[in-house]
Amino acid sequence: MPLAAANQSQLIRSSQKDEYFQTFLRNNANEAFQTLAGSKRWLDWRREIELLADLTYYGITTFSGYQTLGEEYVNIIQVDPSKRQIPSTARRGLFVLCHAFFPYLLDKVLVCLENELEGGQESRSGVSRRQAPPGLWSLESWLRRWMQRAVGLLSEPQRKACLPAVFFLQQSLTLLHRLHVALFYISGSFYHLSKRAAGISYLRVMGLNSDDGTIRSSYRLLGAVSLFQLLITVCLQLNNFRQRQRARQEWRLHRDLSPQHTQSAGSRVVRCILCLEERRHSTSTPCGHLFCWECITEWCNTKAECPLCREKFQPHRLVYLRNYS
Repeated sequence: MPLAAANQSQLIRSSQKDEYFQTFLRNNANEAFQTLAGSKRWLDWRREIELLADLTYYGITTFSGYQTLGEEYVNIIQVDPSKRQIPSTARRGLFVLCHAFFPYLLDKVLVCLENELEGGQESRSGVSRRQAPPGLWSLESWLRRWMQRAVGLLSEPQRKACLPAVFFLQQSLTLLHRLHVALFYISGSFYHLSKRAAGISYLRVMGLNSDDGTIRSSYRLLGAVSLFQLLITVCLQLNNFRQRQRARQEWRLHRDLSPQHTQSAGSRVVRCILCLEERRHSTSTPCGHLFCWECITEWCNTKAECPLCREKFQPHRLVYLRNYS
């Protein structure tokens, strides 16, 4: 049977099907770990559990030389740049690392770097930050120690310059992804950056049909519109960058002067039941229970219910309590 290059619609449907099964695997892994280890440990290791689920999915499919469920659904197969043979084990391994592990690692590095830069500024202004409990073999703890040593070598002007640079890099990654998707709509070659890095493309197990040209033309138009929208977004972000930085500085000054940070040291410490530490940025659920903002929003990403009374609610109904001690 003749093989032809897979078009954009087939690659998108395949990716959507894979994301569906990955989400199913993540949810089951999260639920099992939370049941066995408890909510506090689950909040600490949620990202690592999802990473393990993704590595498992691609490990038993792509890395092992089999089709993923999404590829099997639309009858497409992976090929190397020669278009004559399937990708080698090294290419498949590179794809799995780029697709699952590298985004996780990059996000951890940027978050740790941003926290250390902001923490250094706040410690010099007399504001204490809550640190996550260190683990003996935690990647986050190792990254935090490494970042502390690296940031400690920087001077004060260098630290002030690095913080906007980290924010700019985070925004640039999102724009890069949108640019890559727009180019995919136009060329139809690589839907994911990881497959472009590994040089993996797709062929479909069927001949050309009369609708193939129409499908590709429609996606080229969508790609041109996406590029135009991306250009407008970049212009708006460049125009608003200074305003955002000024707003962050004003918010930090307001937070430092708020009663929650100027209360006496002898006051009673109120703890969050999710992290078991001093409650920070108190947030109320519709049923009236209070938690840390970070803890309850992480909880609601998986279960939209109160951890105490199990009352169901939508995450947008959470109320952040300002100036509440």
